[in-house]
Amino acid sequence: MLFSEFYHKIPRRVKIFCVFILIVLAVYLLVYFLTPVAQNVPEEFLRARQEASLIAKDIIFISSQTADNINKISDLDRDKNYTEALNLISAELNNNREARNKAVNLSAQLEIMTKNISQISPPVVSQIALEAVGSETTLISRLITYNDYLVQLLGILQKKFLGQEKNSNEKITELISKINEEAKAINNLDKNFNDLMKQFDGQ
Repeated sequence: MLFSEFYHKIPRRVKIFCVFILIVLAVYLLVYFLTPVAQNVPEEFLRARQEASLIAKDIIFISSQTADNINKISDLDRDKNYTEALNLISAELNNNREARNKAVNLSAQLEIMTKNISQISPPVVSQIALEAVGSETTLISRLITYNDYLVQLLGILQKKFLGQEKNSNEKITELISKINEEAKAINNLDKNFNDLMKQFDGQ
């Protein structure tokens, strides 16, 4: 009863104004929720992402070559062709240094991407970018471990072929198993990065 009396006392112009405001608010909310938020991605992020993808691709290629060369070294060991095996070990040590340099370059690009994530919108897209950078950062960590195992393996093989290391087969088998495990993790992390970037592009 009191509300009814209060309502009737409100001037007609005020009522019309209130209805008008409510309509405007309703239209605004409808547009806000139905209109997709424009995606904003800094150019610097996109350039770093492209460079990071290329570097990661090179790292995967080097690790693939290393896997092939380890098998070749094993075959040469079986055939007692130690000279050729030592040559391959030297080549792999160079590849290992190249992989480490690429890891440094990759980390630099990931740093640029990380610095620009806060400027990416909408938030769902920036979250995907953050997950992708995290995946590739973990890849670098696994690559460092991979390279450490590889250096140990090549050192033991080198000593074995030079007659300076005996009874090393068990250690060699263990290191090869660890290297293969890290290589698998590196491939999976890079795949995850690329899958997340596809989601990023699809938003």
